[in-house]
Amino acid sequence: MSAINTFVIGQCTRVKDSVFMKARAQSVDGVMRDLTHTSQTEFPPEGEIELRGARAFLKQDDWAIAKPVLDGPPRRQRWVSPTAKKLLPFEDLSGLSGSEAARRLLVETGLQDTYVGEKVCRIGLDEMIVVKMAKSEDGRSRATAADMARLPVFSFDATKILAIPTPGGSISLMEKNHQSPEIKLANWTSDAKYVEQIVRAALAGEDDEQKARAAMAATLLAHAGRLEGLLSGAGEPDLNIAQEISRSRRLGEIVTSRPALVTDFMQALRRDPAIAARIEQEIARLTADAVEAKRAALTAELTTSMEAEFATVRRARGEKLKAELDDLETSSLQDLQAKLDAEENAALSAIEVRKSGLEKAVEELQKSRDALKESNRAKAGEIEALDADITRLSLEAVDRKADVDRLLGMEQVLQDAGDRAKTSQASPLMPLANPSPSASPLPIGEISDWLKASQLLTEAGRRGVARVATLVLSGGVPIIEGPEADDVLDVLSSMLAGGAITTLDCDPTIISYDDLWRRPGHGEPTALGLALADVQDRSIVRLCAIRRADLAPSQFWIDTLARAGKQRSLPREFLLCVTRGGEGDGEATSSPSTFRAEGWIERTAGVAALASIGNDTLQRVVELSSVGSDPAAALALIGSARLPITDARWLATFAPTAKAVLKGEAGGFSKEVLDSISGDAKPNLKLIDNGGPSRA
Repeated sequence: MSAINTFVIGQCTRVKDSVFMKARAQSVDGVMRDLTHTSQTEFPPEGEIELRGARAFLKQDDWAIAKPVLDGPPRRQRWVSPTAKKLLPFEDLSGLSGSEAARRLLVETGLQDTYVGEKVCRIGLDEMIVVKMAKSEDGRSRATAADMARLPVFSFDATKILAIPTPGGSISLMEKNHQSPEIKLANWTSDAKYVEQIVRAALAGEDDEQKARAAMAATLLAHAGRLEGLLSGAGEPDLNIAQEISRSRRLGEIVTSRPALVTDFMQALRRDPAIAARIEQEIARLTADAVEAKRAALTAELTTSMEAEFATVRRARGEKLKAELDDLETSSLQDLQAKLDAEENAALSAIEVRKSGLEKAVEELQKSRDALKESNRAKAGEIEALDADITRLSLEAVDRKADVDRLLGMEQVLQDAGDRAKTSQASPLMPLANPSPSASPLPIGEISDWLKASQLLTEAGRRGVARVATLVLSGGVPIIEGPEADDVLDVLSSMLAGGAITTLDCDPTIISYDDLWRRPGHGEPTALGLALADVQDRSIVRLCAIRRADLAPSQFWIDTLARAGKQRSLPREFLLCVTRGGEGDGEATSSPSTFRAEGWIERTAGVAALASIGNDTLQRVVELSSVGSDPAAALALIGSARLPITDARWLATFAPTAKAVLKGEAGGFSKEVLDSISGDAKPNLKLIDNGGPSRA
């Protein structure tokens, strides 16, 4: 919003040291909007704007235009305008038959709106005037000016009109200082005044040639006076009177413009004997009347002189007596005023002393209140902190008791396992499953073709199994969750290990990384340990899975196992993954190495599996040598990301493997893995309570 093109229009409501204006409308970049019901929101609290320096030319109910700004300290700001301009009501009379029709409406007929004050009126296509509307005796408002005979006419500019929207309709206003050029002067006197001007001009002549014209002008003067009386006494103007005024005006113009015509007429009358005798009689009568009038005038003059002298004497005596009374009254009033002033000063002094004492007491009470509020706030903070500490300690006590119970339960399980190991006899080891003899090699680059041909997986399952296989083949340890985790293991064994898979089912005795390879207590190798030893001896591909990791009391070993896979502490032929339960948990995981196996297996997978019995073409053993390490690909993937050294080296194997298995989807998955390991993600560590008695 441009501050230059923004202004506010309103009406003056209060006039004190400054003028206060109630905001009625606001213009922003040429768009005017009504503020009648929103002024208090726009200009809080009362919707008023202080107009400084405007008291000299604005009064109550005047319209004004201003550009307000906020003034004052931050918490006591108010809207103030350093400048303001007065606006006048505007009325468009250009639709009448001409400027004379506008004059007759404003001067002769009058308006019924009873508006009193200055107003701008448009009287023609390009003309306007500024007049002052005054209320006449008949209740109508008529136009007046300092000199109606020389009324200035200004050039009209429609762009200076301000249309103010209000609930009752639009109001048109114009600046009083409109700065429009003056184009001419107009005679807007009333018809009666106009005739009177002509007649008085005729009466001003004193030479012989103008005497006859003066006599006829006297007749017009009397007639004009009578017309003016008729106009001022009538409620509505009479058309006949207006016509007589017009005729009188034309007659006056003829008298003043053609003196020879009147002179010839008078000479013709004087040559007639009857007229001459009549003139002599009138002269004699006028002479007698003049003598009588002179006598009456002298009598009246003497009477007036004597009365004036008596009035002067009475006035002088009255003024002297009044002066004496005024002196007496003044002295009494001065004494009384002095006494009142003394009592007022004493009372004000007592009030000031009491006010000062009350202000000090109020200040002390406010300080005490502030101190109590601050003390209460500090105590409340201490109480909240103590409550938080109590809650935290209570939760920690509960957690510590649960940890103690779990540790005692694991101790009991280990103790029972050790006792059984001491008393048991040696038993034969469980043999490891071997790949199908008819299983053919599967290059890593053909894994995507094998998945497309599989009838066991959905489209989502093919993408998920491809990502799991990518991590397994590159040394990563993916975690598979969900109700279809075991089915995914069967698909992986058929695709990578000729249908053979070695599994380790977790139980509460598996606590640390070493417990994955040897049983706690008696130290016998686990199925996972036997598979690792077999791979180290024969260098064959084996797929191993640690099932139901959620049953282990702790899962700290998962991070250690994943790190061992990335560091190549395990043989490359040793393919490893982890499954967890959570059949009822449908939440998505944010780690790219954790997969939710749900909706991966076709509903007819069981039928397809039965149908494939005896079909050895689906049993394949992956050829790990078909894809090697590619540091350049890893470097292109890492870019400027900050990674641990172990993860950077592992990406040299992961990047080419992902490209071979995932084809076009390798870039997106690689970016997810890179974001995961570069974000310093922490392992999800938790303890699983397996029950047991509490010894706390």
